[in-house]
Amino acid sequence: MKEYIESFLELLYPEKNTCFICNIYSESIKDRYICETCHKKFKVPEPPLCSKCSRPISYASFNKLCIDCNTYERSFEISKSPFLYEGVVKDSIYNYKYHNKPYYYRLFGKCLLNYMEENNYIQFDYITSVPLHKSKLRTRGYNQAELIGKYLSDNLSIPYVDALKRIKKTTKQSQQSRASRRKNIKNAFAIKNPHKNNIIKNSSVLLVDDVYTTGATAQECSKALLNYEVSKVYVVTIAR
Repeated sequence: MKEYIESFLELLYPEKNTCFICNIYSESIKDRYICETCHKKFKVPEPPLCSKCSRPISYASFNKLCIDCNTYERSFEISKSPFLYEGVVKDSIYNYKYHNKPYYYRLFGKCLLNYMEENNYIQFDYITSVPLHKSKLRTRGYNQAELIGKYLSDNLSIPYVDALKRIKKTTKQSQQSRASRRKNIKNAFAIKNPHKNNIIKNSSVLLVDDVYTTGATAQECSKALLNYEVSKVYVVTIAR
């Protein structure tokens, strides 16, 4: 099945050495899938950063936490993101999710892989991803977080586990206020195939998603995993 999916995606890839973002051809692009000009437009978070969610902090925080992490429960250990969710990054993630560009997982997967290795953020027992509701998965045809999670799994030699399922059909998070997002996503996730997935108990799990905004999704997924006796949950997203 994996080989079939990869063969199908291969048909969709732009020509080798072509930038996924601007479609320019350059032999220098290779397996980065992005030209230098576009990559420079990917803005990165500048310190100081929240020690829990990596949000840039523009004020003196006595405990190195942002306002949200001081206010709301955070069950995960830490969430990291290499980019800010704005400009070219925001547009590219939108295209990845809503404009039928599943092959973008290679671009974002490569960016995350480089970031994680450079920051030694690779000490996990398993990798999983935020699931889509089955109705949305049917409509989109792929789970953008899962594709990246499996890419990281293959390249880091860390087993990927299909650990979570979405049991509540939620409305689009980006259309909600910050308070509504937390209510909208509350208790939306559960462990998928509990008997099959008991290998993740007492282990550390990396949760992969595309964007970290309020942290509500990461929190609810983390709660489901920790309630299943996972020892620690870490989070990584493309942007925040």
